[in-house]
Amino acid sequence: MAGSLSFVLIGFFIWLAENFATFFGVWRYPNQIGAWSVVHVGKWSSWSLVIIMTFTIVAHLKHIKATIHVPE
Repeated sequence: MAGSLSFVLIGFFIWLAENFATFFGVWRYPNQIGAWSVVHVGKWSSWSLVIIMTFTIVAHLKHIKATIHVPE
C-alpha cells in the first residue's frame, strides 16, 4: 500500500512541476497557446505509470546484473 501511495505522490509532484513549467512558459501545450490552463489531470496517472514502469525495469535489470558473471 505504501509503495502504491509513493508512486501516486511522485506522479502528483511531477504533474505539479509540469503545471509550474507551463505557467512560466518553459513550454506550452497546444491548448495553452492563447491563455494558460492547468495541465489535464489525466497526465497525473500517466506520470505515475511512468514511475512504476521505471522502478520495475530498474529492479529487473538489477536482478539480471546479479545473476550474470562478468570476468574481470
